[in-house]
Amino acid sequence: MAIEIKELIIKTTIVNRPINKDDSSHIDKDSVKDEILSECKKMVQTLLRERRER
Repeated sequence: MAIEIKELIIKTTIVNRPINKDDSSHIDKDSVKDEILSECKKMVQTLLRERRER
């Protein structure tokens, strides 16, 4: 079964911080990717469920 997504809304918050080379906070790209994918899956499932309820 093919699913067509006609609208994708991405909400972001941009924070300007000074770049500090000694900063120990490292962003794990894989975890961010997994988080985005899981949110997208939840949204698609919700939309499909709502569509079936009509």
